[in-house]
Amino acid sequence: MLQGKKVCMRTVRESDLELIYRLMTDVSEKGMYWLLDIPAEPAFRRGFADKGFWSENFGRMLITDKEQAGKIVGEIIYFRNADYRAGYEVGYQVFRREDRGQGYMSEALALLSAFLFESKPIPRLQLTLVAGNEASRKVAEKCGYRYEGTLRKAAFLAGEYVDLEMFGLLREDCPPLRL
Repeated sequence: MLQGKKVCMRTVRESDLELIYRLMTDVSEKGMYWLLDIPAEPAFRRGFADKGFWSENFGRMLITDKEQAGKIVGEIIYFRNADYRAGYEVGYQVFRREDRGQGYMSEALALLSAFLFESKPIPRLQLTLVAGNEASRKVAEKCGYRYEGTLRKAAFLAGEYVDLEMFGLLREDCPPLRL
């Protein structure tokens, strides 16, 4: 469990599965920059049954509000996006519109980034976001991630190909985890 001032991040429990799946697949809450990917429920449940959404190459943590009795506000994941790349890619989402802009994700990304650097022998983390997603860009930059380039027409969103922006964070640029 990782704790900040505002958030508590924890791994997924079996009792969370129904709620998380509903929140992950509620397209009406996704917003205009979310690349719509709805996992099949059996595959989602198998992912939990196999390894609890936690392994060397993939991890999912829930982001909860410390002040609201552990209300689940979002999720943050890390994954190895290619065998030849050093480090991991990070992805995140706040599930409900009313919880966006409250500082949850900035704190969660800073905590997970520090945790990964302290627990894994990796030199870097990266994330990609849809070009124009200023809220997500602010989160990345606030946590020390630097813009590294644009992947032109790299994703399909709302009927058209869109650019993705890549951001990276090096081990030496990440503040240590404060426990």
